[in-house]
Amino acid sequence: MKLIMENWRGFLQEGKFELKGGSDFFRVTLPGVGYAQGGEHLRFKECQADVDALMETPEFLEAKEKYEANNTTKDMAQDEDGNYIMKEVPAKFRPRFYDIENAWISNPEMRGKGYGKEIYKAFIDQAVEYSKSYGGVFVGAHYCTIGSGTSEAAKRVWKSITRDYTSSGDVIFIGL
Repeated sequence: MKLIMENWRGFLQEGKFELKGGSDFFRVTLPGVGYAQGGEHLRFKECQADVDALMETPEFLEAKEKYEANNTTKDMAQDEDGNYIMKEVPAKFRPRFYDIENAWISNPEMRGKGYGKEIYKAFIDQAVEYSKSYGGVFVGAHYCTIGSGTSEAAKRVWKSITRDYTSSGDVIFIGL
């Protein structure tokens, strides 16, 4: 099974997945198998305790330290004469939040074979790509945004996938 998963991960790099959309909402599709889609959010209101737990992990703290040490932004400040000037200041670490709103294995014969997990990983990889300039990304189940909407099958995929990442509940964090 591990070899099958490694082969599917290889398909990611070979362009076997199709991508539609942009950084605010996108879909990754494995043709003939299924898709996962979702979008960016400001936070995970329904999973805040999981986000808080992840913010205490060494992975989060390391990503935050790295980002703030290597990035600056411009901000208004007053000089000694009281004039307003633009001043470089350390950037604030603000990882992005993405949820997988919907996922589907269209061919029933393909269900239960690990494809859902690989499609989720393709979604996560794309969320990482869109989040590179932010220093990190949280990816969570859809119920983290509205309190419902995650099927039992999707919960099984989340239970499996969270073992592969720094996670709490159905939320993962990846530092960049």
